[in-house]
Amino acid sequence: MKNTSEFSRGLIAMAVTLSLVTTANSAAAQTDGGTDHAEVAIIASAVDVAVPASAPVAAGEVVGDQAVVQANGIEAIVPLSAADVVTVASDDNGGQAASITLPSEFRESVGTFSDDGTVVYEADSGSALAVQTLTDGSTRVQSVIDSATSVHEFEYGVDGYRPYQADSEEVVFVDADGDFVAIAQPWAVDANGVSVPTHYEIRGDKVVQVVQPDESTVYPVVADPTWLWNGPAWGMKLNRSETSRVRDYAAAIGMCGLFAKAIAIKVCGVFASYIVAQANLAQGDSPKSCLFFTAAPIPGVIWRIKC
Repeated sequence: MKNTSEFSRGLIAMAVTLSLVTTANSAAAQTDGGTDHAEVAIIASAVDVAVPASAPVAAGEVVGDQAVVQANGIEAIVPLSAADVVTVASDDNGGQAASITLPSEFRESVGTFSDDGTVVYEADSGSALAVQTLTDGSTRVQSVIDSATSVHEFEYGVDGYRPYQADSEEVVFVDADGDFVAIAQPWAVDANGVSVPTHYEIRGDKVVQVVQPDESTVYPVVADPTWLWNGPAWGMKLNRSETSRVRDYAAAIGMCGLFAKAIAIKVCGVFASYIVAQANLAQGDSPKSCLFFTAAPIPGVIWRIKC
């Protein structure tokens, strides 16, 4: 974690100075509402202080009423209206594309585009949402919670995809064709750089990040789900009979062999036991579920999904 005083100054500046209005030109020095790009840059830099080490933010440009960013074979289109979806398309995987719906608290917000590629929205409560595309192609969405009375649950969806959660708490969205979008484990930190408990919950076709502060939490809090669009993304869905078959340890060892080639799993005995356990749980689900494996970008995780 970076220097705590630097972190606190950045987040406090973000919370105090942010007053967002629409901008359709990244070259404009100031908007009609008096918020210039230097102030928006405070938010982007403060978020960067808060987040764990990761790839840099990819710069983009405003085209009409949306920001367009290209990085690592990914094109991200981030709307300046939070009521619209964030659309991401990949050159890999047959041109897979997907669209993220943003939390409802920000649906009435208009976004301001920072020169570093961040699009920032503000809710009426004073909380903010910052959307960034990283140079590795992933999409990072940070919610900045400004006080204890602000919303601490943020709901996301992917149009046409259904979310599933592994026992290890990772989440994957899968569509009818087996294409998937993985989400990295959630995190949240307060203004002193202290981790705040947070987790995902699946509610219908949405995933909700829940942030759980306590009396020692110092606001504002930054919370993040990172969407892992970047490839090569490799996954495999078993049908119901295949799922039933890998309840047998020998069959599970054979399945492990496929993953050993893809993600260098060396201890197939342990992984095969994991496969057998998940297959038995899938058979006990009502209705029965099927197993879905991913090797990248989240390796060695198994989800039980709708058959």
